[in-house]
Amino acid sequence: MTDSNKHCADGGTLLHLLPKGAHARIISVDIAGAFGAREDQVTQRLKELGFLPGAQLKVIGFGLFGKDPIAVQINGTKFGLRRREAEKILTIPHPS
Repeated sequence: MTDSNKHCADGGTLLHLLPKGAHARIISVDIAGAFGAREDQVTQRLKELGFLPGAQLKVIGFGLFGKDPIAVQINGTKFGLRRREAEKILTIPHPS
């Protein structure tokens, strides 16, 4: 999937592509990505922080010029994620 193609085949949207203020439910946290040998560690850390299937989140904002970090709120806690981390999280947007 590319940035110009926001939706995955199953109808989900990657977290880094959601707009500010969006509410969504996590479908999955993908193991594949851009972290090489640390891929499993990054995926496990996201899950430990609460980024689990079924969890509800809200996109709070983005860094300068819409870049890193991406601020999200999940389970009452705010987190700043790098775009590469957010690319691992597949969501289904829903109205607030």
